[in-house]
Amino acid sequence: MSVGNTIIKGIKKIVSRHDFSVILIFVIMFVLAASLENNFFSAGAIVRNINAFSPLILMAMGQSVVLISGGVDLSCGALLSLQTCILTYVMKTNDPVTGIYALLITLLVSIGIGALNGVGVGVFRIPAIVVTFATSFMCLGIALFIRPTPGGQSTNWFQVFYNASMVEGAPQGLVTLGKYLPPALFLVLAACAIWYLVSKTKTGRYMFAVGSSRENAYASGINTAGIQIKAYIINAIFIMLGAMFFAAQNQSGDARMGDPMTLRAIASAVVGGIALTGGRGNVYFAILGALTLSFVNKVIYFANIPTAYQTLAGGLIVILAISTSTIYSFAGKRMSLKAEA
Repeated sequence: MSVGNTIIKGIKKIVSRHDFSVILIFVIMFVLAASLENNFFSAGAIVRNINAFSPLILMAMGQSVVLISGGVDLSCGALLSLQTCILTYVMKTNDPVTGIYALLITLLVSIGIGALNGVGVGVFRIPAIVVTFATSFMCLGIALFIRPTPGGQSTNWFQVFYNASMVEGAPQGLVTLGKYLPPALFLVLAACAIWYLVSKTKTGRYMFAVGSSRENAYASGINTAGIQIKAYIINAIFIMLGAMFFAAQNQSGDARMGDPMTLRAIASAVVGGIALTGGRGNVYFAILGALTLSFVNKVIYFANIPTAYQTLAGGLIVILAISTSTIYSFAGKRMSLKAEA
C-alpha cells in the first residue's frame, strides 16, 4: 500500500468519527471569536471568558450524564435558580459559618431533587420529559417562596468561588493565581474529576448500557433504576457547582435566573455529540459544545449582529452539529461494512 493511500485512509478514518464534527465546529467558532474580539488571548479576556462560560459548561456536563443514561432534565434551570436562592437565603453577611450551612443544605436539597427525578424516571418509568417538567415547577415554586424578588446575602469568604481578591485576608498567592486561573475553572475541573472517578466505576459503564437499552440492561442484571437515580444526582451536583459561582458573583439569588439555561444546557450537550437517544457520547465533549454556543454569542456580538439573531444562530448550529454528526456516523458505518466485505 502506497504512502498516499495510507494517508487518505487515515484522513477518512478521522473524518468518519462522529466527534469530528464537534471538534470542527468548535474550531471554526473559536477562530471567528478570536479574530473578532480584541485582546482575546490576554489574561484579562481569558479570565472573563472562563467566568462567563463556566456555568453553562457545568450544566452541559450534568445534562450529558443524564442523556447518556437515557433521560433528559428539563428542571436544570429551575434547580439552578432554587440553589442560588437557598444559598443566599441561608448565608448571612457577618456570619462566616452560615456559608458552610448554606452549602450543606443546598447539597442535600440538590441530592433530593436529583433523586426525585431519578425515582420518577427509573422506578416508576414515567417519561423523563414529564417528570423533570413537573419538577421544574416545584423548584420554581419553592424558589419564589424563598425569594419572591431577587436579593439575599453572601458571606465574604464565599466570594472565593468567583474572585479570590474579594475575600478579606486571602493569601496573596491565591489572589495572584486568580488573576490567571479564576475559581470558576477549578469548579469545572472539580466536575471533570467527579466524572472521571464515576466513569472508572461500574456505575459509569452501566450508564451507557442503560441509555443504549434499558430493557437489555435490566435483563443483564443491571439495577437500571439505581443507575438513573445516580445519574440525576450527579447532574444536580454539577448544577450546584454552577449555582455556587452565581451566588458568589451576584451575592444574591433569583428565582428566574436559570430559566434560559435549560435549553442552552441541552443544546450544548447535543452540539457536544451527546445522543438524545442515550447511550452514546462523551461528557467531556459537552464542554466543547458549551464553548461552541458561547463563542457563537460572542461572534454575533462582536460582529455587530442584532442580539435577536442569537437564538436563530444557536439553533442553526445545533442543527448543523446533529446533521454532520449523523452524516459522519453513517459514513463510518458504511466504511466499516465495506472493510468487512
